[in-house]
Amino acid sequence: MNAEIVLTGTELLLGEITDTNSVVIARMLRDIGLDLLYKTTVGDNEVRIAEILRDALKRADFVIVSGGLGPTVDDVTRQAAAAATGRKLVYSKELEAQIAARFKRFGRTMAENNKRQAWLPEGAIPVENPVGTAPCFIIETEQGSIICLPGVPRELEYQMKRAIIPYLKGKMGKTQVIKARILHTCGLGESNVDRQLDDLMRGSNPTVGLAAHLGQVDIRITAKAATEADANALIAPAEEEIRKRLADTIFGVDQKTLPEVVGELLEKHNLQVTAVDTLTGGVLTGRMQSDERSKAAFTATVFSSPEEVFDTIGVPAPNDAESAEAAVKELTQRLSQPNTLGVCIIGPVKTDSTGEEALIAIAHKGQVNLSRYHRVYKGQTDREWLAAQALDRVWRWLR
Repeated sequence: MNAEIVLTGTELLLGEITDTNSVVIARMLRDIGLDLLYKTTVGDNEVRIAEILRDALKRADFVIVSGGLGPTVDDVTRQAAAAATGRKLVYSKELEAQIAARFKRFGRTMAENNKRQAWLPEGAIPVENPVGTAPCFIIETEQGSIICLPGVPRELEYQMKRAIIPYLKGKMGKTQVIKARILHTCGLGESNVDRQLDDLMRGSNPTVGLAAHLGQVDIRITAKAATEADANALIAPAEEEIRKRLADTIFGVDQKTLPEVVGELLEKHNLQVTAVDTLTGGVLTGRMQSDERSKAAFTATVFSSPEEVFDTIGVPAPNDAESAEAAVKELTQRLSQPNTLGVCIIGPVKTDSTGEEALIAIAHKGQVNLSRYHRVYKGQTDREWLAAQALDRVWRWLR
């Protein structure tokens, strides 16, 4: 069996609010092993919502709708659900009494327009909403069920846990578990990871998929089974094979972040980091401060240009790419101490062949490693990407 989420609200289409409801619904569906195949967002328009619901019923056993159950003129989910299923709206005195009782409990008087919420599609199963004023409902058809929930996140989550998940379990009979494990990699682009995992990404259970971020590629392994233990047993051999192929790029699993891993290694080796940065504008510092251990071990000086750096420390300003590398290596070694890694992120350095490059160097105990990066991004994206590359180099050095 499968499901589809339909989010209603013109404010979602205009970008005025961020959708969190679909995340809540999707995670709960995953936990009972109900496949979510589609997610659709539609504005507050009765005709368009009805059209979406009719289409959704053709491909999903359960259509879960969020929003449009309030008392205002643009709350049209009730009307649209009735139209989509060929039903008329009927008025429920019982629902009116429930709504009035809730207002009384809140110390308020029910307004006349709140009576609109007591209209339901004929034959719909009402679902009481004890944490809000919008009654929810379920319409069962031969094709599938339409489940209409409030758009208020707190109310939606409550209703999903209290009423909808038990309803879905009852309809599904034997439930399963969908378990996902995410491996985080850095230092490889998405296309390179794809090439190395091509055969694994063609499986059906578990499935393997990729999600690319700046400087990081996540590998998601998802399995469906009767129990969590069975799902983990399906995931384990796939993870083992992925680790064999990409061992030197995987830095963490699930919620683990690269700054957190770097912080753990710095603490383990009793090391500090002293950095000079002319390119990330403090982004690297911000990322290191996201974890308490890396924050405690990291200090950085942010300069506006390489010339400012070299002038401050008295290193001759380089006049070509070769002398720039030599100057950055010397500077990085000056920053390093017995218990301190020296890190430099210096640029832009002009080259004849590639335009502008960034130089990232790490030094400790007389050893220095320098990497050159062609600058392919601009602005904040460039700063974020270079900070990710610097963290990758530090992690590899510490590892």
